[in-house]
Amino acid sequence: MKNVNSDEIPPKDDLKRVEEPAIKNRRELHQFLESVMTRTYELEREYGHLEEDLNMVKSFIIESHSPLDTLAVPGYNVWVSRTDDPTLSVVTFRKDDVRKFSTLYVDTLNERFWTVHTVEKSAVVNPFIDRIARNEIEKDYVWFPCQYLERFKERGSPRGLTIQYSELLGDNHMNGNLSLKLWGSAAGCVLELFRQLSHIKTILPDNNSHILEICEELSHSSPLSGIEIKYLLDGGPQFVLDNIAHKGKFTARGGNSIDGHLYLLRSAKKDYATTIEYIEEEIAMEIQKGRPLTLRGYPLTIALTRPIKDLSSFSQELVSCRYPFRFLGFPRYEFDDFIAITGVDLHTGGKVNVELSQDWIRLYLLKGSCGNTVARFYSVIQHNYDSDAKLEGIEYGRLF
Repeated sequence: MKNVNSDEIPPKDDLKRVEEPAIKNRRELHQFLESVMTRTYELEREYGHLEEDLNMVKSFIIESHSPLDTLAVPGYNVWVSRTDDPTLSVVTFRKDDVRKFSTLYVDTLNERFWTVHTVEKSAVVNPFIDRIARNEIEKDYVWFPCQYLERFKERGSPRGLTIQYSELLGDNHMNGNLSLKLWGSAAGCVLELFRQLSHIKTILPDNNSHILEICEELSHSSPLSGIEIKYLLDGGPQFVLDNIAHKGKFTARGGNSIDGHLYLLRSAKKDYATTIEYIEEEIAMEIQKGRPLTLRGYPLTIALTRPIKDLSSFSQELVSCRYPFRFLGFPRYEFDDFIAITGVDLHTGGKVNVELSQDWIRLYLLKGSCGNTVARFYSVIQHNYDSDAKLEGIEYGRLF
């Protein structure tokens, strides 16, 4: 595992495999990304496939509490080089057992939320980003809940939806895994049908018990995990086709202007960052000294439509330290219908207390802890237990 900045160079035996980054500033990066995007779109539209060495433009948002220069990823050789712009860097990486290097362009204008651009193959870059976001201390994905993703329909014309569900915390074998990709203008109607199945079953005859059970299970296992939209810049004719995934991956599938892709990315990051900062500043809880002592902040409640039948098993998975929760907890009170847990978010070491009942999960984020913990908890519950779960509170409006 190696990491160098622009004042250092790789060892001599690696020089022949590391090229000097061609991108020196944002203008050159913009031109490069646009040329790749327009070429991939033209090739795919004309021939139905891409050339072997040509890939789509992909961008990721990574939440970080440490500088890029400290990036070190187990199992990878990593070099960080500066460009003429101090907030734009080139990250070159390869696995320990691979000779070929791959390249990322990392925008750290917002030091807390990085934007990572690449034209590498997903099979190469996804595991690298995943290793950073899942395993590195002080690094995480951004987590777009279903409602947040759905609001992208307000910015462009929906062209497709992705539903991905993976049973992680439940006790019913029927849920299992579900993966669907829906294309066309009716995709949203199918998603809405899934969401209404729990209501539809109330009008079905009781003798259709198997159908009733299927309706119940599908209604809890259909989270919106990705959305593709056609975004028109100022009403057209410039446009971009963008696929947006719930862990902050944006794929420019085509178009004639990269500006649309960058706008969707930039605006989503701004909205998300504003929400996370609001959670940390206004909702995170603390005791303020004075006469008398006062408690500032509010708990957050994830209301469930799928009851938790076995709270003990559910809580054991929750506090197991495993991904995706990355949470270590110790039960303070444990009853058949209620469990209170004192915990630590392993992403940053921040303190988070959790209360579980059959119908809700309550989060107490303590002051100084990372607000991204809330987004992660909420998104994981939606994608791994109850896609109809809602984040609720008293003193604030819609967070996501």
